Amino acid sequence: MDKIKLQSEVAQLYFAGDVRALTYINMDPIQKEFERGIGDRFIEWWFNIETGENYYFAGRADRAPDLIYSSRGSEIQIEVTAAYYDNEHAAFLWKGARGAPDAPADWSGINAHKSLAEAISKRIVEKSQNRYGPNTVLLIQVPPGVTTSEELASLLSKKILPSQVPFVGVYVVGRFPTTLYSAGGYRVIPLKEVLRVRVG
Repeated sequence: MDKIKLQSEVAQLYFAGDVRALTYINMDPIQKEFERGIGDRFIEWWFNIETGENYYFAGRADRAPDLIYSSRGSEIQIEVTAAYYDNEHAAFLWKGARGAPDAPADWSGINAHKSLAEAISKRIVEKSQNRYGPNTVLLIQVPPGVTTSEELASLLSKKILPSQVPFVGVYVVGRFPTTLYSAGGYRVIPLKEVLRVRVG
């Protein structure tokens, strides 16, 4: 049984610049800013740098998906969601970031890595029950934690996507911890890839 514990100070350090966004994630303007940050980084890192395209933020849809990016008449729509190790982990992070008086001092997770992979799979199933229009990419944001990108990618490779996935691409994104065996930092884990063609 794999049991992992995080202290509140560790959570604050992990979140760094994301604390403010998570603190007010239920407030609409800040939630939009949070989603926009996730989309901007993904588009720049995964599309523009790799293809030489220049996708830019073009606005938000009236309904889902959350974000629209455009380049030379072509659009990519992005739906943003998040996954946590468990409900207690989400409460630990959110309340700790808010400085809530009842914020847990720490969080302990059993089989944390597998639980995170399972939570991601559930989010994909839930999101796949909706319809988002053509050329929509699903991004599942993973807050910084204890699972390396390599460990998570290995676990997710054993998961099977739903038979009907209304997304042209599905990616797990986030900042991952640095260990002796992992460089950590921002990573994108593709579960269903969009075809990327380099310009020129």
